[in-house]
Amino acid sequence: MKIIISIFSIVLILGMQSCSPKLQPYSGEVNFLYKEAQGTIAVKSTGYGKTLYDAVMDAQKNAFKVILFKGIPGTELNVPLIENESDAKSNHDSYFKKLFDQGFYKTFMMSSTESSNLIQIKGGKKITVDIKINYNSLRKDLEQNQVIRKFGY
Repeated sequence: MKIIISIFSIVLILGMQSCSPKLQPYSGEVNFLYKEAQGTIAVKSTGYGKTLYDAVMDAQKNAFKVILFKGIPGTELNVPLIENESDAKSNHDSYFKKLFDQGFYKTFMMSSTESSNLIQIKGGKKITVDIKINYNSLRKDLEQNQVIRKFGY
């Protein structure tokens, strides 16, 4: 009987640990701030990471992933630039590796400013960053690399 209780306790403890919050591939914590000029947008994005640098990079990537794959309601980008995320990622794997893993997304960022203090959370750190993005250039790059079709064609 003691063995059964011990095994049950171990399984229960392991099960509870697996329920602890994990860092998501990307979050939808991206909010519209303002539109300054034609083809640019400013957003507030939240990022998570083990260090300040990781959290800021995560916030920047989140902003681009939301624009690309989810859209931002109430803006010109209310529909995503890319309709099917899984198909696009599988068909254009090298483009997305270059964009996110090699930091090519930074060429479309006009500015990035930390707008909150670094917050310690369970499993890492959290920060909010204000990011200004040139989405016209991003759209043109996606068209040139044949990730999306040109508008009207």
